[in-house]
This record gives sequence, C-alpha cells and structure tokens, in this order.
Amino acid sequence: MVESAKASIVPNRTRPKGQRLHPNPQLPGRDEVIRSQIPELQQVEEKKAAQDVWKVDPLTDMPNLEGKVVVVTGGNAGIGLSTVKYLALRGAKVYFTARSKAKADETRTVLTAENPAINTANLHWLPLDLADLKSVASAVEELKSKETRVDILINNAGLASGNGNDGFWVGMAHGGQEATKQPGADVRIITLSSNVNYAMLPSNYGFTFDSASFLTKPVPYYPWQWRYIISRIFVVDMIRYAVSKVANLLFAQELQRILDEQGLPMLSISVHPGGVASPGSKDIGNSLFSLVRSAAFLTVDQGAITSVFAATAAEVRENADKYKGRYLEPFGKIVTPNPVAKNEKQVRGMWEHTTVEANKYLATLGLAPLQEW
Repeated sequence: MVESAKASIVPNRTRPKGQRLHPNPQLPGRDEVIRSQIPELQQVEEKKAAQDVWKVDPLTDMPNLEGKVVVVTGGNAGIGLSTVKYLALRGAKVYFTARSKAKADETRTVLTAENPAINTANLHWLPLDLADLKSVASAVEELKSKETRVDILINNAGLASGNGNDGFWVGMAHGGQEATKQPGADVRIITLSSNVNYAMLPSNYGFTFDSASFLTKPVPYYPWQWRYIISRIFVVDMIRYAVSKVANLLFAQELQRILDEQGLPMLSISVHPGGVASPGSKDIGNSLFSLVRSAAFLTVDQGAITSVFAATAAEVRENADKYKGRYLEPFGKIVTPNPVAKNEKQVRGMWEHTTVEANKYLATLGLAPLQEW
C-alpha cells in the first residue's frame, strides 16, 4: 500500500435530500472519488520521495556487511527476494526462508544468475512455513544449531489476505542478545507493516488487542468506507490485512520498549515498503486497481529500500533514539501510525495475549514455550 491522506474517503459528507449515499458504479464521478482517496493511488508521490533519504540504488549507501548474519523471512519472492539480493551483494551471510527446497534452489539460481557478484556461499535456505508454529520452532532450532548470533532479522513474510506478524522473532531472543556482545555490534529487527494501518482504518477504530479474542476474530467490524466504497476495488479482505499490519507495528514498538527496559542496544523498527508491483499484489484488486498497479507502483527493488535502510543505514544507528520503535515509510521517513499505537492497554494486550496463546498451542505440540527477552 502507499502513502495516503488521512482524510475521509468521501470528502464531502453532505448531499442533497434524496440523493443516494453510495451512487451506482456507472454514475460519473465515482471513479474520480476512489482514485483520489484509496491509498494505492498516491503511489507517484512515493516515487518522487526516493531522493529524500536514500538514493534509488541503496547499494551506494549501504555499509559493508561482511561478517553479518542476517535472516529474511519470505525471502524467495517479491520484496523479500530483492531484500536478500541487496544484503548478499554487500557481503552478508543471508538465511532466507522458503517452504520447499525447490523454491530455495530457484531463489539461489535467480539471484546468482542475475547478480554474479553474489557469493553463493552466503545464501542459506531455512525451511519455514509461517502458517505452522511447529515449523517456526523447528526453523529457530535449526538456525541456533548453525549460528551463535543473528545481527539482523527482517520479518518480511506476510500475505495480502491477512497473515500478519510471522512469529519468527522468537529466534532473536537468543541470537540477537548474543550478537550484542560482539565488538561493533549493531543488532536490528525490522518488521514489515503497511500504511493501511491508518489509510484503511479510521483513527477511532475499535481494536480488540486487549482481548485474546483478536487472535480468532481480528476484525471486530468493517468501517463504512470499506463496506460501501473501497471493497469495490479489492477482491481480498483488506481490513483483515490492515488489522494484521497494525499488529505488526505494535509488535515492533512493544519489542523496542522491552529491549530498552532490559538495557539491550537492539533496534526494533516497523516499515511500510510502499505500494509494490510484487507477485503478491498482482491479484488482490479489480481492473482499476490493476491499472494503477502497473502504472504507478514501485518495483520490487524499490520496495526493498525502506527495509534495507532500516536494517543497515549508519544514520539509523547514529540516531538510534530517533528511529527505534518507530514506523517508517519510503524511503526512511518517520511517520505517525494509527493512534492505537499510543494506547498502552492495546499495545501490551497484543503482545501478552499473543504470547500466552502461542505458548498454549506450543504446549499441545510438546514444544517449549517462547523464549522471553
């Protein structure tokens, strides 16, 4: 999704007596209203913002990452694949997740064929199915058996249909803390969110993160803007997706509070990659959406820039107090997210309920509980 005005979907709420609030799709003006308001259609502004913080080619700004151990979830396609590419080109040892060996082999082939400078020895497959907590636990154990530390974790995986926080952060409780003991340590956890956190959800939206029910019923209700206007554009549940992306940024924010409380010099940041013409966004909307996507969306390489900036830029570490726990939009701009981020009860509720319920489920599988930070 892309940067969007926080205004109402329909700018003029008054109407002549008897006029329908939600006009027939064929009536003049409907598409103009939608074009001016839905977040995707602001994409051109993001492209122009590329020079505000980082250049379009992040390799000119990225530091040397030789000796760094990085994990990128969902690194076999789209934004994740480009993220892996940039990190590997700068010398990092990158573990990328994929559900099958076939996908992992294809990822290596594509990356090395298109980027001969990448050292194949720096690309490592980590089997992981984020829909299965048992798979997550297994991947964490495998990583711990191979590495004593992790310098950067990029929680990139997620689906437009609503899968949110991918849960792989549990592996950083040990690896991240170990990495902070190294000379010149710079440990960062980057979690992908989206500007739908405020563009699709009104500022007074009634989140239920303070109740465990949000895990089984994440969407308490659908805003009228979605029900009567925006849903005409999409073929997937973008409100469910938006709530999951709010959970992601709250996770990143609360994790930073916990890290600070424990005196750990690690950075947790959430980012919006922009509206990206990735494989995952190809079939989420109708013909109007497809037209805008092809004309105005960022490339997958551009979509990786904000993640890479947050994960590696010297500016971020040098100004840690400015960036830690914050939400960034392309290409490194700090933006104020949905007001729920200021609601301590909702923020802590999201963290605590997720932890409790995840541990209950892990116990049924005979697995150890999530490791505390």
